[in-house]
Amino acid sequence: MLSRALTAALPLGALISGLVAGGCGTTGPGEEALRVAPASAVAHEGPAAGAGAADGAAVRPGAPPGPRAPVLAPAPRLDLDANRARWHVADRGLVIPLGDEGLRKYDLAYRSPWRDAVTVDGRRARAARGKATLTFPWLDDDGPATVVVRGRGPARIALALDGRKLGEATLGAGWGSGEVAVPAGALTPGEHELTVDARGALLGGLELVPAARAELPPCDDGWRRVSLHAELPAAAHLVARPVATGPVRIALTPEDGPTQELYAGPAAGLPPALALPEVGERVVRLDLEAPGCARWDGVQLAVPADAPAARPAARPAPVDNVVLVVIDTLRADRLRAYGETRVETPWLTAAAARGAVFLRNQAMAPSSPPSHGTIHSGQIPRVHGIVGDEGELGPDTPLLSVIARAAGLATLYVGNNDFAMGRWRARGQWEVFETPYYRHGKDCGPMFARGLELARAAAAERRRFFLTLLPIEPHVAYRFHEGITEKYFAGPWAAPFGKKVTSAHLGRIKKMRMTDALWAQVRALYDGEVERVDRCLAALEDGLRDAGVLERTSIVIASDHGEGLGERGANVGHAYGLYRELVDTPLVVIGGVPAARVSTPTSNADLAPTVLELLGLPADRRMQGRSLVADALAPPLPRVAASEYGRSYALRAARWHLVVGYDGRAELFDTAADPDELDDRSGRRRGGSPAAAIPLRYLRDAAGLYLAHRAAWRASSWGALNDLAPGNPLAADALTSAR
Repeated sequence: MLSRALTAALPLGALISGLVAGGCGTTGPGEEALRVAPASAVAHEGPAAGAGAADGAAVRPGAPPGPRAPVLAPAPRLDLDANRARWHVADRGLVIPLGDEGLRKYDLAYRSPWRDAVTVDGRRARAARGKATLTFPWLDDDGPATVVVRGRGPARIALALDGRKLGEATLGAGWGSGEVAVPAGALTPGEHELTVDARGALLGGLELVPAARAELPPCDDGWRRVSLHAELPAAAHLVARPVATGPVRIALTPEDGPTQELYAGPAAGLPPALALPEVGERVVRLDLEAPGCARWDGVQLAVPADAPAARPAARPAPVDNVVLVVIDTLRADRLRAYGETRVETPWLTAAAARGAVFLRNQAMAPSSPPSHGTIHSGQIPRVHGIVGDEGELGPDTPLLSVIARAAGLATLYVGNNDFAMGRWRARGQWEVFETPYYRHGKDCGPMFARGLELARAAAAERRRFFLTLLPIEPHVAYRFHEGITEKYFAGPWAAPFGKKVTSAHLGRIKKMRMTDALWAQVRALYDGEVERVDRCLAALEDGLRDAGVLERTSIVIASDHGEGLGERGANVGHAYGLYRELVDTPLVVIGGVPAARVSTPTSNADLAPTVLELLGLPADRRMQGRSLVADALAPPLPRVAASEYGRSYALRAARWHLVVGYDGRAELFDTAADPDELDDRSGRRRGGSPAAAIPLRYLRDAAGLYLAHRAAWRASSWGALNDLAPGNPLAADALTSAR
């Protein structure tokens, strides 16, 4: 059994995303990262003591042979070698690498103060433009410790911990190290901030060493601890081949429970496939430890060959046509396909039951222009160019309509929101681009009728078509609909709203004395608009059926963003943040995919590649999202999806939502226990919230990667923020400076 001093662990997300990384790091500054055996060399079956110990019981030397290890599927797998940048590693203590991509999970500044890494005398390092703050998890006790600073001077490096000065470390000329003491009680378990003022120095890395470990010799080849935070797929198995001179230990800590020891014993006795506990949608921390140092080769997370995720259904044939309906300002929680609601949407409720419903879809932005830019380009706002409500599409922006037209499809747009779409009318190369609002007003009825007319004309010419419809309801003005709206509020329809809520009303609500009755009136008018658009959708399907094209057409229902209806201090409208009422938006695909309810987070950035795959067309290499067709065919691996607007950003895991506001303030919400996102679990006080420390670190690991690389990120080659793909651009430059 390893001592308590050696049990500090890193986030499992990093493990699941990073353990296969070339073992445990490098043997010294400037040397190549350790190379690992390819995945094909990892044993997938054979006798294994305790291989089925999913209950967390330790596997002891001399124990009788357990059941035969399961045959593991070659895909899907979390290739942890590709995820070195997500590893948290410890030698004597936690190592914070600065000269490579391992830095990113600790640097959460909106604009990084760290300069590009350089190689000097064979060592990787980087300088800071000024003061730099590193946010890191501490897993040890609160005893005294030392910060060891490694770099190239001469320089004096001032350090502060959680805003309190610690002292200065001195670096002489050339490469060396300096130390600063940390008093007992300053480092408590949880999240901390270390501020570094290192003007004039090149820094390779920092190590935070507990006093109890100060006399340990450094590891020459491997680490004493590798930790990662992650969400586990169902029936997850850990595959690893440790190279160690002594015993090893593997432990798992769920976000809301005690640590479970999964294996403790000789490295050679570790089962080739170690079953991990079933934890549902909880985030866990996975720790791999060795008192005498260990190199971890071929580490992956895999599932049995008979698991549902390993047996996807056959991909359906492409459809002839796609109708993309982007319903302006529609919250997912107003649809019964997403849960209990009073709002009646009979057509969409029935249609969703025969389609693929993406239950945790995230709008890219809480405002129409950047969000529609993402929907039609598959790119995030800072890449396609419309970051806020202003801006124009960049010259290198791929657009669905352009790609579809080049493939010979009729490209047709009918929509009632020119504020969202008007700016790229010419760029989209639409054959038809119309705004019925100017002739018929806001109502979706005439708009959908015109879209159907165009679809029938294309079908009569035996042409495939891509039709986009953009109804503006339930966006303000929220109007009264006879026979609909009175279901949700019996009246009286009092001033100042009466039977219509306008944008001017929304601008004044915070200054008004809003009663419960007035709030009920506002929400009823919004809900009535949702039911009205459902009736337009029903007419759309009937029209496609009458035209004889329904069976060959996929209808994709989405929304650009949600709407605030009195949450968070009487907020109304949108664009005030990235909370669930603004970014939890529906995504339903009817036709072209089997019926499915997909709980993995998805993004509106995925819409463009999804539409292209439905049509049998390849995604443009510049698109950053990924097609979701495969997700409807088999349960996908866990994923983290992002949203952004100006300086604000948010990351969504299955249960947890990290929202960072315009002022840089972070909030963390448990969407299962707190679906309205009212209870911030970020634990901003020193030490953090023990129950939320693991999911907070998991999403912060992803946030660091997102902030540093979001403009270059491509799901097709980079993977997901919590599961980097093999061959991603970061894998070769992670943990090379960690010594």
